This record gives sequence, structure tokens and C-alpha cells, in this order.
Amino acid sequence: MFGKTGAAMRNSPSLRYLAASLALGAIAVWGSENLFWSAPPDDISPGILIGSWLIYSFCVAAVLSAVLLTGILGWRALFLGGALLGWLVEGVVVDTSYDAFPWQLVWTALAWHALITCLFLGGLCRRGPHLPLGQQIGGLILFGLLGACFAVFWPIERVGLAELGPGAELGYLVGFGIAVPLANLALDRLGTVTAPPRWLLWAAPFLLGLLWVVKTALAPSLIRPAVPLLIGATLWAMWRLGSRPAGGTAPIDFGPPVPLWRHALFLLAPLITSVLAVLGWQMFPAGLATNVVFALATSSLALGLWLWSLAAALRPRGKAGRS
Repeated sequence: MFGKTGAAMRNSPSLRYLAASLALGAIAVWGSENLFWSAPPDDISPGILIGSWLIYSFCVAAVLSAVLLTGILGWRALFLGGALLGWLVEGVVVDTSYDAFPWQLVWTALAWHALITCLFLGGLCRRGPHLPLGQQIGGLILFGLLGACFAVFWPIERVGLAELGPGAELGYLVGFGIAVPLANLALDRLGTVTAPPRWLLWAAPFLLGLLWVVKTALAPSLIRPAVPLLIGATLWAMWRLGSRPAGGTAPIDFGPPVPLWRHALFLLAPLITSVLAVLGWQMFPAGLATNVVFALATSSLALGLWLWSLAAALRPRGKAGRS
């Protein structure tokens, strides 16, 4: 049975596209939800977790379509694709991009979704296991420290974190973090994803666009066009910087497989974040305002990378991809 299923997966672009969306969606949920909240929210439940996974996977499907259509490669595929993911999640599915306008257009869409989840976490997941072991471990340690630095601020907004036991924290970050190496193992098995039929390739972008139109019609606002304008500018940059056959699509190569233990090393990062976060909450029960420095630093870097990519896209096509 499993042999037939594997053969069907290998021979079906549609199944590979959907499987990649679900795998990347699981990674994105951990990076953009678990890591962001640092500790279990009060309303956490299996239904919310599964719903978040499906919503993220649906938005990831739209991003995969954009990458397939534009042929964008390398770190810009991760970062610009992450920018699309951020604005789809924060400005289409929910409306946080319009809070504290225009600050939220950068934070969290660019600074967290694009920079931390897709570029940093995505890069560690896919590139890290192919690096020398010491470099992979060093990157995971730095990522764990990054998460802990942000987590220390949460007692300012959430009561009771100083009493949170290490078991609950480890279960939330490390326990759910097991989904990340498993998802990467699935991406290893997929290897290369090619474009599915046109109706499936355009389904997620069309439905998300329709959702934005309906929500805008029900609650019109002068600032709501900001999100589709930013998405349009990002798609244009991806098109200009991408490399694809004339009139066609470019496959997405997830790289050669690695042993499971190299993917499992990822759990070192949430372990470090969990231990240091619990210690930080006990030492500073009222919290430290690390979020201000963190948000300013990551937002500045993310906005700079986005503007740099747009500037590179303005160059003649032969030079645009080399910057």
C-alpha cells in the first residue's frame, strides 16, 4: 500500500504540491505561532492548532504558486515568499496588518514571517543540515537565543508566566517542534515540486484574493489597499529576479535528503529557548522590554532586505539576479 502511495506521489504534481504546502505550513506554524507566543496561549486547543496548520498551509500554497510562476531562487525565494506569507496571513486571513498603521505592515509580516520564520528558520531547516555539523549547531544555538531574547518580554502582557513550569514550556516549543524535522523529512522525500494543473496552481491565490475583496466590501477602509499593493510589488520583484522558461514555470528543488538525525538537531533551538525563557520569567516576573529593541532591529533589517530586493529588480534583467 505504501509503495503504491509513494509511486502515486512521485507521479502526481498535484499531490507533491499539496504535500509540500502541508509540510511547509507545519514549519511556518511553529515559527510564526509557537515561537512568537513563546508559551502556550490560554485558548490553545487541538482544534486551533489543526486550524492554524491548515490556514498556514493554504497561504503557503499561494506562495508556492508564486515561486513556481516566477522562478525565484535562493534566499530571496525564502524572504520574498515569506513576505507574501506574512501579508496573506496578517492582512488577508486576519487584519492585524491594519493595526497601528503603517507599523504593522512591517512588523510582523516582514520582520517575523519573512525574516525569522522563512529566512532564518527556513534557511536553518533546509540549508543547515547540509553544512558542517559545527556550523549547523552554531546556527541553531543562535536561533534559540534569538527566541529567548524575545520571550523574556511576554510577562509585560501576559500574567502567570513566572509560575509556568518547564514541562509546559518544553511541551509547547520542543514537543510541537517535533513537527519541524518531520516536515523537513517529508520535503526530503519530495525532492522536487513541479507546477500542478493551472486550476490548482491558481486556486489558493484566487480564493485568498476573493477573501480580501469580500472583507473589504464588508468593512471598507482607505488603508486596506496597502496589503495588495505590497503583495503586488513583491510579486513584481520575484518575477524580475526569477529565472524560468519562457511562458512556463520553474520547479522548486528542496535539495538532496539528509539523515533524520541532522533534521532532529533542530530541537536544540526550542530547547534553548524554553530553558532560557523559563529562567528569564522567574528572574524577571514583570518582564523586560526586550520586544522594543527586538522589533526595531528585525523590522529595520527586514525592511532593508525588502527594499534592496526591489532595487535589484529595477536593474536590467541580466543584472537583476546577480545582486
